Amino acid sequence: MKFLKLSKEVNISIAIIAIPLIIAYLLMRPLHEEYIAKGDIAPVSDIGVNGSVHFTYIYSGYIDNYFDKLYVSYLYKDLDFIPLDEEEFIMYTEYDDDMVVDYYKEETISNAVYATSFGDDNDFEERIDDILYYSSEYYGDSLGLMVAIGLIEEVNQLDFSQNGTVTIAGTGTIEYDETVGSIGGVRQKLLTAVDNNVDIFFIPKDEDDYGIYSNEREARRVINEEGLDLNVVPVETLEEAINYLENY
Repeated sequence: MKFLKLSKEVNISIAIIAIPLIIAYLLMRPLHEEYIAKGDIAPVSDIGVNGSVHFTYIYSGYIDNYFDKLYVSYLYKDLDFIPLDEEEFIMYTEYDDDMVVDYYKEETISNAVYATSFGDDNDFEERIDDILYYSSEYYGDSLGLMVAIGLIEEVNQLDFSQNGTVTIAGTGTIEYDETVGSIGGVRQKLLTAVDNNVDIFFIPKDEDDYGIYSNEREARRVINEEGLDLNVVPVETLEEAINYLENY
C-alpha cells in the first residue's frame, strides 16, 4: 500500500478550510436558553401620559445555539441566561408570543385607565388606544403601575417629581382591583434604576403570596449581593403608591 504525503502548502490549505468549519459546527450546536438584559427607564410622557414618573424596561428573548449566545453577550451588558428544557423551549417558540404579550399589555393599561380616569366608556377606550399606540415599541405589561401613577398626576394636575428634583420609577402590573401584580427581571430593573439615579423605585409587594419566589425577596437579595444604594418601595396597591408619594 502506498501512502500519499501531502505538501506543507496543502496541509495549510486544509487547515484553513477545516478550522472555520469546526468553529461553525461548534457555534451552531443547539443551546436553549432565555436571556434577560439590563435596559433603561422612560418617562410616561413618552407614551402619551402627562405625568412625571418613569417606567422601567429590559431586554429579553431566547437563544437556540451557541452563536446566538455569543452574539447576545456582545450586544448587552449585565446579562442573565436561564436554561430552558425542551417543553419550555417549544412553548417559547411555537405559541403566538406577540398576541399573548399584547393581550396582557392591553389588560394592564386598561386597568390603569379605568382606575384613574374620568369620563364615559368612549373616553376610556380612546385613552387606552392612545397609550397602546404610543407604547407599541415596549414589550410586556410591567409598565402598568407607573402608567396609573402618571394618569393620577395628569387627572389631578400633580407633579410627584417635585418639579423634576425627584426621579420616580418602578415596575409592576395593575390588576382589575387596583392591586400591583408581580413581574420578571427584577435584578436587571434594579440595576437599571441605579444607573439612572432613581430616588424612588416601586416594586410589587408580593412576599406573602409568593415567599422565596416573590419580587420582594429577590429585590432584597439583589440589593445585598450587588451592594445597591436604592430606595426600593414595595406596594400592594395603587393607593399605597400614591400615599407614599403624597407623603414623601
